[in-house]
Amino acid sequence: MGRKQSLRSKAAHLVSDLTTVLLNPISDKPAKPRPPPPSVSDSESASREGGQKLIDGPDTSSFTAFLYSFLASSDSGDNANSDRQNDNKNENSGKKSLFSRGKQSLGRAISQAVRISGLRHQERKDDFEKKFVEMRHIQPVEEPMPLVDLPEISEPSVLLSEKTRTVLYTSLPALIHGRKWMLLYSTWRHGISLSTLYRRSMLWPGLSLLVVGDRKGAVFGGLVEAPLRPSNKRKYQGTNNTFVFTNTVGHPTVYRPTGVNRYFTLCTTDFLAIGGGSHFAIYLDGDLLNGSSAVSETYGNPCLAHSQDFEVKEVELWGFVYASKYEEILELSRTEAPGICRW
Repeated sequence: MGRKQSLRSKAAHLVSDLTTVLLNPISDKPAKPRPPPPSVSDSESASREGGQKLIDGPDTSSFTAFLYSFLASSDSGDNANSDRQNDNKNENSGKKSLFSRGKQSLGRAISQAVRISGLRHQERKDDFEKKFVEMRHIQPVEEPMPLVDLPEISEPSVLLSEKTRTVLYTSLPALIHGRKWMLLYSTWRHGISLSTLYRRSMLWPGLSLLVVGDRKGAVFGGLVEAPLRPSNKRKYQGTNNTFVFTNTVGHPTVYRPTGVNRYFTLCTTDFLAIGGGSHFAIYLDGDLLNGSSAVSETYGNPCLAHSQDFEVKEVELWGFVYASKYEEILELSRTEAPGICRW
């Protein structure tokens, strides 16, 4: 009996030490000092005195003390039942039963500790994710603009912002990178006339940027092949190097040829159109006052303006001129005569 009580005490100490290390106890209150385990002589003297009950209750100020008290009371109850029902069991079976109960109690304590620790970890994770989402709403992340050394421009554009010009410059063919931008035509400087637009596109051959602004604030256009030559026949011109663009999606976006057809630019005396198929990507009438935009098969673009039918606010045509020819062409653009093209 003495050895059985000693093993029970050691098991209780092992459970108490392990739960103290794992949980470090959960309660904020410090645990009361653990009473020394009763010795064999103390148990015998207590039994001779008639099983006097303890006046003070068990210490439940911490999870460790509570587990110790629970284990002690459970062991004492189990021992009483075991003494009445299993008097004939040998000492080895008693040891096995004691270690089995201690193992089960320890397993329950560890499972409880892991569950509480998991709940606390999940709460901290949920709080972090909530705060992170709130921060993203407060401080929206913007895509960084590439650092580009933009070439010289002949005069400020009425339609193109620095951001839009940067995106368009990086989208241009590498062959025309580094060339200076020259304003070949604008409605506010040269008058509202499609024929004047065609004529001034002859100042510099090659790729040119047509920019249109509607009265609702949309800026869109396309890269075209100059000079723009009007024809009475429905004959398209241009190459796969062309594209269309718009800023209606919140930021400048470029749409390149899909390869379905070669309907790049159509010039007539009555209208100018870019992109084709079932609809034009950009259509401007002969007065440069009204236009339309819809989905085109050539570029696979959406409507580039704020609405399919729009009123024109401004039109600009930009040429990309070699630095060695810039001053000469700039002077010519100021004194150009109708129909003159030297290249």
